[in-house]
Amino acid sequence: MDDRTVWNSATRRAAARWLLALAACATGCSTYVGTTAKSFLGHVRNNPDPNVRYIAYTKLASKDVFESDEQRREAVAVLIERYQKGREPIASRAIICRTLGELGVDDAREVLLKAVHHQEPVVRVEACRALGKVGRPEDATVLAQAMAIDHVEDVRVAAIEGLADLKSSDPRIYKVLLDAMEHDDPAIRLSSLNALRKITGKDLGTEPAPWRQELEPILAATPADMKVPAATSPADEAAAQSAAGA
Repeated sequence: MDDRTVWNSATRRAAARWLLALAACATGCSTYVGTTAKSFLGHVRNNPDPNVRYIAYTKLASKDVFESDEQRREAVAVLIERYQKGREPIASRAIICRTLGELGVDDAREVLLKAVHHQEPVVRVEACRALGKVGRPEDATVLAQAMAIDHVEDVRVAAIEGLADLKSSDPRIYKVLLDAMEHDDPAIRLSSLNALRKITGKDLGTEPAPWRQELEPILAATPADMKVPAATSPADEAAAQSAAGA
Protein backbone atom coordinates (compact mmCIF):
# COMPACT_ATOMS: atom_id res chain seq x y z
CA MET A 1 0.00 0.00 0.00
CA ASP A 2 1.59 3.31 -1.08
CA ASP A 3 1.34 6.70 0.65
CA ARG A 4 -1.40 7.88 -1.69
CA THR A 5 -3.59 4.90 -0.85
CA VAL A 6 -3.08 5.44 2.89
CA TRP A 7 -3.84 9.15 2.53
CA ASN A 8 -6.99 8.50 0.48
CA SER A 9 -8.22 5.93 3.01
CA ALA A 10 -7.62 8.31 5.90
CA THR A 11 -9.31 11.12 4.00
CA ARG A 12 -12.38 9.00 3.33
CA ARG A 13 -12.64 8.04 7.01
CA ALA A 14 -12.26 11.67 8.08
CA ALA A 15 -14.88 12.75 5.57
CA ALA A 16 -17.28 10.10 6.80
CA ARG A 17 -16.82 11.25 10.39
CA TRP A 18 -17.33 14.87 9.32
CA LEU A 19 -20.56 14.03 7.48
CA LEU A 20 -21.92 12.11 10.48
CA ALA A 21 -21.08 15.00 12.76
CA LEU A 22 -22.70 17.44 10.35
CA ALA A 23 -25.86 15.33 10.18
CA ALA A 24 -26.03 15.10 13.96
CA CYS A 25 -25.53 18.83 14.26
CA ALA A 26 -28.20 19.51 11.67
CA THR A 27 -30.68 17.35 13.53
CA GLY A 28 -29.83 18.71 16.94
CA CYS A 29 -29.43 22.36 15.99
CA SER A 30 -32.21 22.89 13.47
CA THR A 31 -35.01 21.03 15.26
CA TYR A 32 -36.55 23.06 18.05
CA VAL A 33 -39.07 21.19 20.14
CA GLY A 34 -39.53 23.70 22.94
CA THR A 35 -38.44 23.66 26.56
CA THR A 36 -41.44 22.37 28.49
CA ALA A 37 -43.15 19.03 28.97
CA LYS A 38 -46.26 20.47 27.36
CA SER A 39 -44.39 21.30 24.16
CA PHE A 40 -42.61 17.93 24.10
CA LEU A 41 -45.88 16.07 24.57
CA GLY A 42 -47.40 18.13 21.78
CA HIS A 43 -44.71 16.89 19.40
CA VAL A 44 -45.09 13.31 20.62
CA ARG A 45 -48.82 13.41 19.95
CA ASN A 46 -49.01 15.46 16.78
CA ASN A 47 -45.70 15.76 14.93
CA PRO A 48 -45.54 13.49 11.86
CA ASP A 49 -41.72 13.51 11.79
CA PRO A 50 -40.34 10.47 13.70
CA ASN A 51 -37.00 12.26 14.16
CA VAL A 52 -38.69 15.15 15.95
CA ARG A 53 -40.70 12.74 18.09
CA TYR A 54 -37.47 10.95 18.99
CA ILE A 55 -36.00 14.23 20.25
CA ALA A 56 -39.18 14.92 22.22
CA TYR A 57 -39.03 11.46 23.82
CA THR A 58 -35.46 12.19 24.84
CA LYS A 59 -36.29 15.60 26.31
CA LEU A 60 -39.09 14.13 28.42
CA ALA A 61 -36.51 12.12 30.38
CA SER A 62 -35.68 15.21 32.45
CA LYS A 63 -37.90 15.55 35.53
CA ASP A 64 -37.14 19.27 35.62
CA VAL A 65 -39.38 19.98 32.61
CA PHE A 66 -42.56 18.98 34.44
CA GLU A 67 -44.76 21.40 36.32
CA SER A 68 -46.30 18.74 38.57
CA ASP A 69 -46.37 15.03 39.36
CA GLU A 70 -49.69 14.82 37.54
CA GLN A 71 -48.06 16.09 34.36
CA ARG A 72 -45.23 13.59 34.77
CA ARG A 73 -47.73 10.75 35.11
CA GLU A 74 -49.54 12.05 32.05
CA ALA A 75 -46.28 11.85 30.11
CA VAL A 76 -45.71 8.28 31.31
CA ALA A 77 -49.20 7.30 30.15
CA VAL A 78 -48.56 8.84 26.72
CA LEU A 79 -45.19 7.09 26.39
CA ILE A 80 -46.70 3.73 27.33
CA GLU A 81 -49.45 4.20 24.77
CA ARG A 82 -46.97 5.14 22.03
CA TYR A 83 -44.83 2.11 22.83
CA GLN A 84 -47.72 -0.31 22.92
CA LYS A 85 -49.06 0.83 19.55
CA GLY A 86 -45.83 -0.48 18.03
CA ARG A 87 -45.70 2.10 15.25
CA GLU A 88 -42.57 3.95 16.29
CA PRO A 89 -39.14 3.10 14.84
CA ILE A 90 -36.98 0.78 16.92
CA ALA A 91 -34.73 3.62 18.10
CA SER A 92 -37.77 5.51 19.39
CA ARG A 93 -39.11 2.45 21.19
CA ALA A 94 -35.74 2.08 22.90
CA ILE A 95 -35.64 5.74 23.95
CA ILE A 96 -39.21 5.49 25.24
CA CYS A 97 -38.05 2.68 27.55
CA ARG A 98 -35.11 4.78 28.72
CA THR A 99 -37.34 7.79 29.41
CA LEU A 100 -39.85 5.65 31.32
CA GLY A 101 -37.01 4.54 33.57
CA GLU A 102 -35.75 8.07 34.13
CA LEU A 103 -39.21 9.33 35.06
CA GLY A 104 -39.40 6.68 37.78
CA VAL A 105 -43.15 6.09 37.74
CA ASP A 106 -44.10 2.49 38.51
CA ASP A 107 -47.00 2.63 36.03
CA ALA A 108 -44.34 1.77 33.43
CA ARG A 109 -43.41 -1.52 35.07
CA GLU A 110 -45.69 -3.81 33.07
CA VAL A 111 -44.65 -2.53 29.65
CA LEU A 112 -40.98 -2.74 30.62
CA LEU A 113 -41.35 -6.33 31.80
CA LYS A 114 -42.50 -7.16 28.27
CA ALA A 115 -39.90 -4.96 26.58
CA VAL A 116 -37.12 -6.91 28.31
CA HIS A 117 -38.01 -9.74 25.89
CA HIS A 118 -38.24 -7.60 22.74
CA GLN A 119 -36.60 -9.09 19.65
CA GLU A 120 -34.41 -6.00 19.12
CA PRO A 121 -31.34 -5.85 21.41
CA VAL A 122 -31.35 -2.04 21.64
CA VAL A 123 -34.87 -2.16 23.11
CA ARG A 124 -33.92 -4.93 25.55
CA VAL A 125 -30.91 -2.93 26.73
CA GLU A 126 -32.94 0.14 27.62
CA ALA A 127 -35.78 -1.92 29.08
CA CYS A 128 -33.43 -3.77 31.44
CA ARG A 129 -31.93 -0.55 32.73
CA ALA A 130 -35.33 1.10 33.06
CA LEU A 131 -36.82 -1.88 34.90
CA GLY A 132 -34.10 -1.47 37.50
CA LYS A 133 -35.44 2.03 38.18
CA VAL A 134 -39.19 1.32 38.33
CA GLY A 135 -39.41 -2.40 39.07
CA ARG A 136 -40.26 -4.33 42.21
CA PRO A 137 -37.90 -6.60 44.18
CA GLU A 138 -39.38 -9.70 42.56
CA ASP A 139 -38.41 -8.36 39.13
CA ALA A 140 -34.80 -9.16 39.98
CA THR A 141 -35.41 -12.70 38.74
CA VAL A 142 -36.44 -11.34 35.32
CA LEU A 143 -33.21 -9.37 35.07
CA ALA A 144 -31.18 -12.32 36.33
CA GLN A 145 -32.65 -14.47 33.56
CA ALA A 146 -31.77 -11.84 30.94
CA MET A 147 -28.28 -11.72 32.39
CA ALA A 148 -27.99 -15.51 32.07
CA ILE A 149 -29.59 -16.27 28.71
CA ASP A 150 -29.41 -13.25 26.43
CA HIS A 151 -26.96 -13.77 23.58
CA VAL A 152 -26.07 -10.05 23.33
CA GLU A 153 -23.38 -8.80 25.70
CA ASP A 154 -24.85 -5.29 25.95
CA VAL A 155 -28.16 -6.74 27.13
CA ARG A 156 -26.48 -8.90 29.76
CA VAL A 157 -24.55 -5.90 31.05
CA ALA A 158 -27.70 -3.77 31.08
CA ALA A 159 -29.50 -6.48 33.06
CA ILE A 160 -26.72 -6.41 35.66
CA GLU A 161 -26.95 -2.62 35.82
CA GLY A 162 -30.69 -3.00 36.33
CA LEU A 163 -30.06 -5.39 39.22
CA ALA A 164 -27.72 -2.83 40.77
CA ASP A 165 -30.41 -0.15 40.67
CA LEU A 166 -33.13 -2.51 41.89
CA LYS A 167 -31.03 -3.39 44.96
CA SER A 168 -32.84 -6.65 45.63
CA SER A 169 -32.06 -8.33 48.95
CA ASP A 170 -32.76 -11.74 47.42
CA PRO A 171 -29.73 -13.92 48.34
CA ARG A 172 -30.06 -15.71 45.01
CA ILE A 173 -29.15 -12.46 43.27
CA TYR A 174 -26.00 -12.20 45.37
CA LYS A 175 -25.04 -15.70 44.21
CA VAL A 176 -25.72 -14.85 40.57
CA LEU A 177 -23.52 -11.76 40.78
CA LEU A 178 -20.79 -13.58 42.71
CA ASP A 179 -20.65 -16.30 40.09
CA ALA A 180 -20.58 -13.67 37.33
CA MET A 181 -17.48 -12.12 38.89
CA GLU A 182 -15.66 -15.16 37.52
CA HIS A 183 -17.22 -14.98 34.06
CA ASP A 184 -15.03 -15.25 30.97
CA ASP A 185 -16.28 -11.87 29.74
CA PRO A 186 -14.49 -8.97 31.47
CA ALA A 187 -17.48 -6.66 30.90
CA ILE A 188 -19.70 -9.09 32.82
CA ARG A 189 -17.14 -9.38 35.61
CA LEU A 190 -16.81 -5.60 36.01
CA SER A 191 -20.57 -4.97 35.85
CA SER A 192 -21.19 -7.65 38.48
CA LEU A 193 -18.55 -6.18 40.75
CA ASN A 194 -20.07 -2.70 40.42
CA ALA A 195 -23.54 -4.13 41.08
CA LEU A 196 -22.38 -5.79 44.30
CA ARG A 197 -20.75 -2.55 45.41
CA LYS A 198 -23.96 -0.64 44.76
CA ILE A 199 -26.29 -3.19 46.37
CA THR A 200 -24.19 -3.76 49.51
CA GLY A 201 -22.69 -0.29 49.88
CA LYS A 202 -19.30 -1.94 50.36
CA ASP A 203 -16.06 -2.18 48.39
CA LEU A 204 -14.14 -5.36 49.05
CA GLY A 205 -11.83 -5.11 46.07
CA THR A 206 -11.93 -6.80 42.69
CA GLU A 207 -11.32 -10.42 43.70
CA PRO A 208 -14.31 -12.74 44.23
CA ALA A 209 -12.95 -14.42 47.39
CA PRO A 210 -13.46 -11.50 49.83
CA TRP A 211 -16.97 -10.98 48.49
CA ARG A 212 -17.83 -14.65 48.95
CA GLN A 213 -16.49 -14.56 52.49
CA GLU A 214 -18.52 -11.42 53.29
CA LEU A 215 -21.75 -12.76 51.82
CA GLU A 216 -21.37 -16.38 52.96
CA PRO A 217 -23.63 -15.94 56.02
CA ILE A 218 -26.42 -14.66 53.77
CA LEU A 219 -25.94 -17.42 51.22
CA ALA A 220 -25.74 -20.09 53.92
CA ALA A 221 -29.03 -18.94 55.41
CA THR A 222 -30.83 -19.26 52.09
CA PRO A 223 -33.50 -22.01 52.22
CA ALA A 224 -32.54 -25.05 50.19
CA ASP A 225 -35.71 -24.83 48.11
CA MET A 226 -34.87 -21.31 46.89
CA LYS A 227 -33.29 -21.98 43.53
CA VAL A 228 -31.14 -19.57 41.58
CA PRO A 229 -33.24 -17.92 38.83
CA ALA A 230 -33.08 -20.31 35.90
CA ALA A 231 -32.94 -19.62 32.22
CA THR A 232 -36.22 -19.90 30.36
CA SER A 233 -36.70 -22.38 27.57
CA PRO A 234 -36.49 -21.28 23.92
CA ALA A 235 -40.26 -21.76 23.64
CA ASP A 236 -40.89 -19.56 26.67
CA GLU A 237 -38.50 -16.92 25.35
CA ALA A 238 -40.23 -16.91 21.95
CA ALA A 239 -43.62 -16.55 23.62
CA ALA A 240 -42.34 -13.66 25.70
CA GLN A 241 -40.98 -11.90 22.63
CA SER A 242 -44.28 -12.34 20.84
CA ALA A 243 -46.14 -10.88 23.82
CA ALA A 244 -43.72 -7.95 23.85
CA GLY A 245 -44.83 -6.90 20.41
CA ALA A 246 -41.66 -8.10 18.72
